[in-house]
Amino acid sequence: MRKKYRPGDLVPESGIYRVTHDSHRLMHEATLLQDQRFPICRKCNHDVRFELRRAVKNPTRITSGYHAILEDYPDVEPFIVN
Repeated sequence: MRKKYRPGDLVPESGIYRVTHDSHRLMHEATLLQDQRFPICRKCNHDVRFELRRAVKNPTRITSGYHAILEDYPDVEPFIVN
């Protein structure tokens, strides 16, 4: 079983992650960069989960399909990590 990550967790390695939302949207994939934080969803907030599908050494050079590099929303308060 693969580890699932939550918003606010550190991205352990750059790669393509499966993004699963609470109920408002179908699963999709996105590229996330190592050492950034997993972002929240604008609709389901912290009820989104991430699962690594494929590690990528150079995420800016993905050639197959469409993968947006997800980043935190600038108008959202920063995460408080305990």
